[in-house]
Amino acid sequence: MAKQVKSAGDLDRISSLPDPILCHILSLLPTKDAVRTSVLSPRWRYLFASMPTLEFRYCLSNIYVYPRLRAEKFKSFVDRLLFFPNPVTLECFRLHESSSPVDDHLRLYGWICAALWRGVKEIDILYRTSALLPTILFTSQSLMTLKLDIDEDMKVPCKVCLPNLKFLHLKKIKFSDGDSIHRLISGCLSLEDLVLDPSEMPKNRSKLNIHSLSLKRLAFDFHYMLDDSLVDFNYTFVINAPNLVYFKYHGPIAEGYCLSSMNSLEEADVEVYQLVDEPSYDVNRETGATASISNLFQGICNVKSLRLSFNQPETLIRMPPEPVFVFGFHELVELELEIRHNVHDWQGMWVIQFLCCAPNLERLHIGLPVPHEGFKPLPLPEEVPSCLLFQLKEIKIRYFEGNEQMFEMISYFLSHGSVLEVLKVKIEEDEEYSNPSSLRNAIKLLELPRNSNKCRVVAYV
Repeated sequence: MAKQVKSAGDLDRISSLPDPILCHILSLLPTKDAVRTSVLSPRWRYLFASMPTLEFRYCLSNIYVYPRLRAEKFKSFVDRLLFFPNPVTLECFRLHESSSPVDDHLRLYGWICAALWRGVKEIDILYRTSALLPTILFTSQSLMTLKLDIDEDMKVPCKVCLPNLKFLHLKKIKFSDGDSIHRLISGCLSLEDLVLDPSEMPKNRSKLNIHSLSLKRLAFDFHYMLDDSLVDFNYTFVINAPNLVYFKYHGPIAEGYCLSSMNSLEEADVEVYQLVDEPSYDVNRETGATASISNLFQGICNVKSLRLSFNQPETLIRMPPEPVFVFGFHELVELELEIRHNVHDWQGMWVIQFLCCAPNLERLHIGLPVPHEGFKPLPLPEEVPSCLLFQLKEIKIRYFEGNEQMFEMISYFLSHGSVLEVLKVKIEEDEEYSNPSSLRNAIKLLELPRNSNKCRVVAYV
């Protein structure tokens, strides 16, 4: 038996591995589990302190027994871990806390400084109590990824030098200084991925300038700014990023968009909406919004895959699309179009006219609301989009409830889709399970005539 125990002990080869390998293994575990390995043997006692990744997720948010005492113990532990003697270079410092029993913004300040002193490459902070950012954060030579999700005013110093920063994600941050965004981005010479999701924009600045030759992904999301007090969005977006491959804009219709040529753009995600529900018709307001949207679309007209969503599409749907789409999406092969709210005019005709601007479209996904009762639809255009005749192979339609207008549009697609291979329709179920209207609608769809012999019609719930 003793011989067997000795043989089993000889099989513990993990402990004999070099420290860098063991630390890498520990970094794959949650930090609290990695710390628990310190009780295994003297060999493992302080090994966790040399991990290249320190990650703390909601360690303070779930403290209910002696919250202040346990919070202080946790913060003292993080202090010892970050200021451990002979520290190794940090790959990542991640802290996510939605709440804290102790509001200690200076503690977070010190932790960020300690991580920077250890040459950290990635900082990821989600902190819902007050936070103070150190100035040295904006002059780090080692930082490659910076993700901040804090509800604080970001005071950007006059000098910003982040030569190796490639990923910059800023969420819920307030920008009260009009030049702060421009100074920050101008100091990031290698920036490739930028996400701006602020809770406040500068009120003394009407232009948002982004100039970057290295930028490949750019995302704007302004949902944190939406409240009853926001009635105008008087900003002009001036973007010069010729090497952009991904662009996202979710927000109100801005005062203007000035986008440089984006010949490398592959994917775009655009969701625009008006701030006031059901606004009274104003010719000047509608004309300005239409011109602004036209400039936005013209800047992304070289995109290959486009998701286009409207919450309140009156600006585009009340008028023919010709003034807006005087140019074409000649590179577009995939389009997802969604209109989330019902409007006074149905959008089927507008959708088909939009297809005339995308001659090489191959895949189309549509989500349209049901038109108002008693609405008299306009006739579908006689000019068939060229993509429907020669390119379009796949169509997916959501929110189908069997209304006459949608049947007419689907019939239009099937009768003119010469190379169409599949048309999928998601049928909305009736509230009463016994009502067989869903089945009747599916049968009616399957009986529609088709121009393409290869076309399969798939109806599902």
